[in-house]
Amino acid sequence: MKAIKFSAIALVAITMSLSACKKDETTTETPKVAGSTLLVGKDWKTTAFTRTSPGGTIDVFAISPACEKDDLVEYLANGTSTEKAGATKCDPADPDTQPGAFWALLENDTKFRMIYGDTILANVVELTANTFRIRIVEDDNGITNTTNITMVKN
Repeated sequence: MKAIKFSAIALVAITMSLSACKKDETTTETPKVAGSTLLVGKDWKTTAFTRTSPGGTIDVFAISPACEKDDLVEYLANGTSTEKAGATKCDPADPDTQPGAFWALLENDTKFRMIYGDTILANVVELTANTFRIRIVEDDNGITNTTNITMVKN
């Protein structure tokens, strides 16, 4: 009787181990690159920044001073960022670099969180090797404001 139980257990174990050795099916799917890999270690420059409210849309980038339009941000692997002054500084005494925000990609790279005093949670609209677009939707006492920011790899 013990031999039958042992044989049955051995048969189940062998069957399970053989089925585990099944050859993986090949797939034509391209592996997804983690968003942080696309962001980290590159200088990003803002090229568009709009704010839309019930009163209309304001092109914040267009009305920003030239000395801010050429500034860069570098996202670091440790979850921090560095702000870099562009060729045109608003004040010549400003440092070339300074600490920026804390950041993280969340929810399978569909959300982008920045902590820079306040915490901001944005939707990732596009994230490629050359373009990073986010959308921030805020509800302020029933009034919806939407901010769209586009950055390109410098």
